[in-house]
Amino acid sequence: MKFTRKTAIICVVSAAIVGGIVFAATRKPAISYETEKVDRGTVVQEVSVTGSITPSKKISLQPEVGAKVTAVFVSEGDLVKAGDVLVQLDSKDVLARIASQRAALNSARARLAELAAGATPQEIALAETAVATAVSRRDSAISAKADAAVALTNARSNYDNVTAKTETLTSNKLEVLLLDYDQALTDAKDAVERQSGPMFTNNDQLTFSSTNFAAETLARGTRTEAKAKLVDLAVSVAYAEAGGTSEAALAAYPAISADLASVKAHLEADREVLNYANGIPTATVTTYQLNVSSALTSMGAISQKLNNDKSAVDLQVKLNQADVTAAQIALSNAEAGLSAANFATDTAEKALAQANADLMLRKTGTRQEVLNAQRARVEAEEATLSSLLADLTKRKIISPIDAVVTEVAAEVGETVQPSQIIVTLNAKDKFEIVANISEVDIASIAVGQAVAVTLDAFPTAEKWSGRVITINPAEKVVEGVIFYETKILFDKEDARLKSGMTANLDIETGRRENAIRVPLRALRSTPGRTYVEVLVDGKPQERDVKVGIENSRTAELLEGLREGEVVVVSSTAK
Repeated sequence: MKFTRKTAIICVVSAAIVGGIVFAATRKPAISYETEKVDRGTVVQEVSVTGSITPSKKISLQPEVGAKVTAVFVSEGDLVKAGDVLVQLDSKDVLARIASQRAALNSARARLAELAAGATPQEIALAETAVATAVSRRDSAISAKADAAVALTNARSNYDNVTAKTETLTSNKLEVLLLDYDQALTDAKDAVERQSGPMFTNNDQLTFSSTNFAAETLARGTRTEAKAKLVDLAVSVAYAEAGGTSEAALAAYPAISADLASVKAHLEADREVLNYANGIPTATVTTYQLNVSSALTSMGAISQKLNNDKSAVDLQVKLNQADVTAAQIALSNAEAGLSAANFATDTAEKALAQANADLMLRKTGTRQEVLNAQRARVEAEEATLSSLLADLTKRKIISPIDAVVTEVAAEVGETVQPSQIIVTLNAKDKFEIVANISEVDIASIAVGQAVAVTLDAFPTAEKWSGRVITINPAEKVVEGVIFYETKILFDKEDARLKSGMTANLDIETGRRENAIRVPLRALRSTPGRTYVEVLVDGKPQERDVKVGIENSRTAELLEGLREGEVVVVSSTAK
């Protein structure tokens, strides 16, 4: 093959390209390192949270008593001073009681002065007259008591006599009624069995024919019923007699009367059917008619007699009730009279004893224990007045501090209750910050820690400072996350601060002065190990370290490095 100059040039270029590719593939890349020197300085550890400004003291005022609002002196936003009256409640009832109590106190004081001064001759004479009057009244009461006892004895005797008399009168009337019940049963049986019995067979069929079928049917039907009523009649009569009282006898009367009416109805049916008798001798018909008429007469007579007997018993019972009631009223009045006489006697005896004691007191002078008792009475009245005056002060809602009124929840004419909040105050120019700190960070928060504060309402460059003052030991759960309410108090008051402003907080939880420190970016970690890369002769070497406190920029190193050593923060391949 013939090589030309052009071919040679191509070969040289190709070789150069291949050589360059091989060199590039085999050459190790250059690495540049960003480094920082280990130094000494201050490391501050912080927890950053957000909170809001609230008044350091917020007071909800409630009335101590229920009453109607008569005046409201403030509105929301007003500035008030300690002691200012905010709301007036109705106090007319308390003022009336105070006036009455002042009068009672003055009376007690006057009585104490009277006892301490002793009695005059005129007062002793009046006391002696009071004793004589009390003796006369006592004697009259004793006499009236004796008369009342006699009246009660007479009333009891009269009641017993009336009761016995009424029982006798009722018993006589009852005996007649029961005898007539027996007679009624006898007459009814005689009428059905003997006097009208020959007209019927044993199975209650007529012993003769009749030209009036309806009359014949009625006679047969009423006979069957009359025979059944004889059984009921016997039972009712036995019931009345067994009871033996007017109540039992009167209770049986309606049934007995009804049974007799059934027998009478049967006899009337018999009389009617005899008018159509056929096929028997006239003499027999006449005999039957006479028997039935006689039976009807007997039934009418006995029914009337029973009605009279029943009326007599009814009347006697009513008369008895009236007599017994009158006797009972008289007895009750006599008992009440004796009770009243006993009470009057006891009262008169006590009045006499009091009059004698008063006379003795006036003659001998007031004993020390009586004076002491009256002084105690005065003190009690004074205490009651003080209580009422204290109650009067409860009718005013008064501001306990200098504050700003944030809410007024009462109107004139409204009746408020002791549990009702009617005015809310915020302490003037005294604010704190409330923040919710998670359970992850709360362990590092302590009362007294310094806090750097910025507010969304002001430029970021403007800062405030404060201190942690309280940490609520009770947790607060928000959407499943546990927080603890923490309060921060501003170090200085600022008139520009307002309740509700959003505050950004950096709470200092740790501080190390003159500490060995490295940038936080220099730390490396694997499970169970923390290390840094130290640059030695231009090459990084791993070295284990022990870390103390840290913040978002710097970490404290307790072991592993010396001041001045250079650590790798980051590396970049070239």
